[in-house]
Parts: sequence; C-alpha cells; structure tokens
Amino acid sequence: MDAYGWIAVATLLTATVLFLTEWVALPLVAMAIPVVLAVTGTVAPDEALAGFGNHAAIAIAATFVVSRGLRESGLATLLARALERAGGPHEGRVVLLVMVACSLVSGFMSNAAAVAMLLPVVVTLCRRSRLPPSRLLLPLATAATLGGTLTVMGTQPNFLVADFLRGSAGAHGRIEFFDFAPTGLVLVVTGILFMVLFGRRMLPQRTSEERLRDARLPEEVAQSYGLEQNLFALRIASTSSLVGRSVREAAIRTRYGLDIVSVKRAGPLGARFLGVRADLVLERGDVLYVEGDDEAAWSMCETEGLQFGLAGPQALESILGRGVTMVEATVAPNGEAVGKTLKEVDLGRRFGVNVLSVWRNATRAEDTAAARFQAGDTLLVSGTGEQVRALARNPDFLVLSDASLVENLNRAPWALFALAVALVPPMAGWLPIAASTLTAALLMLLGGAVSPEGLKRCFDWNVLALIVGTVPLGAAMERHGVAAAIAAGVGPLGDWFGPVGVLGGLFVLSALVSNATSNAAAAVVLSPVALNAALAAQISVPCALLAVAYGASCAFVLPFSSQSMILVMAPGGYRPRDFLVIGLWQSLVMGGAAVALLATMA
Repeated sequence: MDAYGWIAVATLLTATVLFLTEWVALPLVAMAIPVVLAVTGTVAPDEALAGFGNHAAIAIAATFVVSRGLRESGLATLLARALERAGGPHEGRVVLLVMVACSLVSGFMSNAAAVAMLLPVVVTLCRRSRLPPSRLLLPLATAATLGGTLTVMGTQPNFLVADFLRGSAGAHGRIEFFDFAPTGLVLVVTGILFMVLFGRRMLPQRTSEERLRDARLPEEVAQSYGLEQNLFALRIASTSSLVGRSVREAAIRTRYGLDIVSVKRAGPLGARFLGVRADLVLERGDVLYVEGDDEAAWSMCETEGLQFGLAGPQALESILGRGVTMVEATVAPNGEAVGKTLKEVDLGRRFGVNVLSVWRNATRAEDTAAARFQAGDTLLVSGTGEQVRALARNPDFLVLSDASLVENLNRAPWALFALAVALVPPMAGWLPIAASTLTAALLMLLGGAVSPEGLKRCFDWNVLALIVGTVPLGAAMERHGVAAAIAAGVGPLGDWFGPVGVLGGLFVLSALVSNATSNAAAAVVLSPVALNAALAAQISVPCALLAVAYGASCAFVLPFSSQSMILVMAPGGYRPRDFLVIGLWQSLVMGGAAVALLATMA
C-alpha cells in the first residue's frame, strides 16, 4: 500500500468520524471526499467526479420518483388499508402483516421510501389496534431493510455491487435482477419469524400522543370532525331541478346549509369523482356527497327531486383517494381574515378550497357562511393538494395538516404501467436498471402520477451525496493497494474455515462499515475488497459481492446508519439502546443465514 493509499484510509476514517459525530452536515462531508482525493492527487480529477455519472446514483434518484408516484397514486394506501382490516387487535398478527407487506414493497423501491409510505398507515393501525407505535415502527423499518435484499433495485448496496461487477466487463460473471432473491427470501422469512416470535418481546412500550398527532391522515382529520356521520349521498334524478345548473346557481350552502364535498359522475370507463368548482354543471345521475344536517339533506331531496342515501366510511375513502384531501386550518392572529365572514374572505374563489365547517372552542358554528372569524377559529377544509398548499401560503390562515398526503386513484393505472416499465426490461435483460427506472420516472411525471410539489420532496439528498462522494473513494482504495491489503486480512480466513470464513469475514466487515457510515458507502468501498478476496480464495466473485451487499444491508444496530431507522426513531419514541439490543440479535440471525446459504453456492 503506497502513500496515496494511506491518504485514502485517512479520508475514510475522517469521514466516518464526521458521519458519527454529525459535527458537519452529511452531504458536505460526502462532497468533500472527492475534493480531497483530487487535490492530493490520490485520484485524477475525472475519477473524482465519476460518482455524478454513476449508474447506481441515476437509478436510485429515479427510484425516488417512482416511489413517490406509487404513493401519490394511492396504490400503496390500498394495500395498507387491506392490512388494517386483516390485522385486527392481535399484536403478533399485526406485526407479521406489516413486516410481510413492507418487505414486499421495499423489494421494488428504496427502503426509506417504503417506510415513508407506510409510516402514517402503521401509526393509524396503532390507534385502531390500541398498540403503542413503538411496538410496530421498528419492525416496519427492519422489514424494509430485509425486503431490500430481494432484488437488485431493493436497496442501494444491491445496485452498487451489481454495477461494480458489470464494470468488470463480465470477466467474473454478472449479478442479474433476481440473483439476490434465493438468499434474500430466506433472510426475509428468517428475519420476520425472529421478530414475530422473539424480537417483539424486546420492543419498548412507549406511547407519544404528541407524535401521533403529527402523522394524522386526511381521513382521520375528517373523522375527528364527525364527517362520516354527517356525509350523505344524494343522487340527481332526471326530473330534478338541479339538472343543467352550475354549483354556483344551485346555491346549496345558502339555501340549505349543506356543503358539497365531491360529485361522482358515471362515465364510459367507470365512475369519476369531480372536484367541486363553482362553474361545474350538474347532470342527471350525478351523486352529490354533501355534508351537514340530516334534516337539511332530506329537505333538499324533497325540494330538488333527489334520491337520499347514506355515504358511509368507504365513500369517504373513495373521495379522499381521488385527488381530494382534508385538512385543518386555523385563523391566524392579527390576520386580515379576523372579523370577516366566510363569504367576505371567499376562499373558494381565491384558492378553490371548500370550507366544510367552522369550529370555535370545540363547538361548530351554526351558520358557517355568516360566522365572523376570530383568531384561533378552526376550519375543516377540502380541496386538491395544490389548492390546499395555496391556502397554506396565505398568512391569514395556518394549515395544521400535511397537504402532501393527497392521493388520486385515477392515476393508478398509469402508475402501474410506469412501475412495469421500471421492472420488466431489466428482468428480461432488455435495458439496464438505470435506463428503465429513469424512463419510469419520466412516465410518472408525464402522466401526472407525481405532482410538482411531490417531485421537490421525493429525493433523499443525503443518500445521493453519499454515493456520489464515496465512489471515487472506492476507486482510490482499489488502485493504491488498500483493498488488496484488507483482502489479505480476509484471505487467511479461507484457509482456516473455507468459503464460510471468507464470506463471513466480508459480511461482518461490510456490516461494521455500514453501521459506522452508510450501507451505500460500505458497498462502494468493499466491492473491490470482495473481488480480491474471492480471487485469492478461488471462490465465486458474485457470491463474495452478495455477502458484501447483505452485510451492507445489515444496518440495524445504530439508528443513524439507515434512513429507515432514522424515519421511525422519533415517531416511535425510540432510544439508541432499543436499536442496539434488537439490532445485534437481528444481525446475528441475518448473518448466519446469509453466510450459510452463500457458502453452498460459492
């Protein structure tokens, strides 16, 4: 190992300390790595920037967009609601269902995206099952990590080791899309069984109502205001006086004190839910979902020639799954809205939102239109994500709920098509993963499955910065003898213990680097180490790289070693010791199963 090799080692150690202590922001540390290597001459300038054109970085960035499209299209929520109904009040069954669902989802998207997508659902599941969130959120994050071992696109290390082997021009074999699956499936089953039977007994019992409120879903907001009990489905008959009239002309709020939440209209491809606009012309057969007093709804039916019906909770889910969301908003102190009526403020014309009710001191205003706003009044507001975000930008109102949770199932078919474009070509060998996922991401954007606001929020810049920054570090360690020196330390394990020793050493080394820095950094730095160790021990190079990938995914011990663990730490009220206790056992189980299976194929 030459002097440049020691510079590479010093860079790695310094970066590790800074990652652990968080004295400097993670992206800044990651971006400093190629600068240091280039300035010291450890790598050429072109090599220092190689991470920006890395196939894995492109594929991972595109996967974030695809994942966002699956969430905004409502496909993920459909699965989550099914779990909610099937789980019931039994903790063991709930843990099993949550982990199975999350592991399957994370096999085809980033682990962090899978957790982010299912996090509010699991929190809701905790409320309905009367379970503390600390009993489900750590199993959720663990399942995402386990599920990432199923496919090439399941997690960043898988991308990186497959890309590294592809760069060898096929001299040592290839890692195809589902080459991870045989061992990965065993790891998933073993890890889930361990958590259901043993691990959950080590989970803490902590409840944080403050954290639970932060994750409120739109349907929860609606339910908390009693919308389910006050929601009616009124069908417009052919003889109704509303046929051919616009919502403005019908003046339903003024005449009956009712608010139209949504309009369902039959079409050649099935029913559509329409947004409530003042110029929307009502047609025969339309179903008006209105909110308000039941006597007023009956009166409207008799006067206007409508058929009365109860909506029920499934209707509310359908409305909220078609691009409409419900949020709480409060009147800001000293704002221009104070002292004005809803008609004077005219939120519908200005922002397109629909104010369903106004509450003051936990009491609903009898006449919503005539009530004059006071500071602190709370409004139940419905509208599209864009409309609610426009309202949130107005200083006169403070939106208390997250408008980013809006979903639109009308875009689900397009999102499914885009997902197929991401998965099928690489599985069939037609396109590399970077090209297919980038194509799928563009399709998600062109088809409207990802909103402009969602595109801004979908990227995990920490992950991308780590990949871009550590790619030249891996190259430097390989070129200047560091990888060979480390491999020489792993090599004797093959003489003593055979393939099990080499694979076990690579797994443990990768797990240690992953927990100390990141799983992406572990894969980048140790891929050349695995290549050299495999050649020295005369075992399968792909198996050695798989050991590195599985070890890099073994990021259970420290909360900051994995984005999945970081996401659940605060909502679950976890402490570092919680991750350490369960993570050590989970790592032993995963490591033993992975090494035993890979040794049979080496």
